[in-house]
Amino acid sequence: MEQALFVDSARADYESGAGLYIRAEFPDGKWGAADIAQLTKGSLLSWLKSRGGDNPWAEDVVGILLGHGHLHDEQEGA
Repeated sequence: MEQALFVDSARADYESGAGLYIRAEFPDGKWGAADIAQLTKGSLLSWLKSRGGDNPWAEDVVGILLGHGHLHDEQEGA
């Protein structure tokens, strides 16, 4: 079963995205196409892991590039 992905209300109108669109739930409860840069931090991590991904270092890099910071606790990668 796939986990629902959610758009962060603070990022819903994000101007510069990653250009990667997925289906997600917007803050108003409607579903539609959203850029991965609009996702909540938790949803971004879920999407990155959704097809068997498990690379905390690379996932943290994506989180940093999209303005979320590290997606994992610092101790996880130690």
